[in-house]
Amino acid sequence: MTENFILNPQRLTSTTVKVRRLGYISAVPSIIKSREIAYTTLVQSLLKWSQQNRNFLRLYSSTLPIVSGKKSLLTGEITGEDSARRYIETCRELGFITKLRKVQVSKVGKVLSAIPGSENPFELSIGKLFVVLKRLLEKDYDTLKVIYKILLRKEANEMDFFREELEKAIRRKMDKAAELNDFYMVDRLKRSIKIMENWKCPERYYFENIKAPRLEWMLDLQFLAFWNKRNNTFRLANNLGAFFEKDIISYEWLNDVFPYLFGEFYSNIFNKEMKHWSDFSRKERMEITERLLDDCMRIFRTVPDVERISADEFFEYSLSSLIQNNSIIAELSDFENDLSDFVGSGELKFRYVKTLSKADRGYILRS
Repeated sequence: MTENFILNPQRLTSTTVKVRRLGYISAVPSIIKSREIAYTTLVQSLLKWSQQNRNFLRLYSSTLPIVSGKKSLLTGEITGEDSARRYIETCRELGFITKLRKVQVSKVGKVLSAIPGSENPFELSIGKLFVVLKRLLEKDYDTLKVIYKILLRKEANEMDFFREELEKAIRRKMDKAAELNDFYMVDRLKRSIKIMENWKCPERYYFENIKAPRLEWMLDLQFLAFWNKRNNTFRLANNLGAFFEKDIISYEWLNDVFPYLFGEFYSNIFNKEMKHWSDFSRKERMEITERLLDDCMRIFRTVPDVERISADEFFEYSLSSLIQNNSIIAELSDFENDLSDFVGSGELKFRYVKTLSKADRGYILRS
């Protein structure tokens, strides 16, 4: 099978020094729920949510493994409409929401909001961590990888190192895109290099809008074991490098390799001893799949009298739910093959209708 490489420029461009807490990004789809909402209404709703959950943010911030230089405002706190808008834009760029005339939740955003959270919304549950990290790697892998390298090597002239390394990553993608005759993507990647070369106040832009938010995300993701802000020293979590070994990641890597890397990295916070999907018998796998289908029909179907759901929502929810509720790691391809087997044999009374589109796997309905 040919790998479907992710050749898009992987740098979130909406992030600023204000977008630092992933808990806010996780909250946005839950605030919108299943409705369409005016953008200005969402800004006000997120601002209100921030005020209502300020004590949770303060409590969460006190548990982070950091030594601060001095007392200051809560890092990343939404205190006004401008910071709320910036979080919303990052949430949109990550693909958790879509924005046309109004804002609504995307398929993966629905999954994120359906996964139970922790009592403190800023402490992401293991299932929410899975969805958020997977999306960050899909949309920001190149940038996160260079930041990881900078912390690992303790680079002195890090702004120049960042631009050099990111350009190398982009040029590797240009070569791959040219090899695949995707010259539209080659031009798009060239433009991303040009944009980086034309940064105004490049050092300030790098430290405030690239490094600062991602360091805080790394805290939320438990990538940083310790951070002394007084002398700017870091200790990285063990086994972190496994996430950043690839030069170019693919959707196959995200769907089939990433779940196992995630399980190894976060095994200490799993609710039970970690198991793999292949550890279970066919009968056990079929029973689990049927339960997940029933759950998803209840959670995601949009027409009351028609038991039909998006296959993408089912797979995203199932893989994260298995991790959160059962400490089970599954490859998407194995899980999808089992679903096709169970419904094709008639043992599960559902139909899985696949589409040819890369952007949409199809739908599942109860037969």
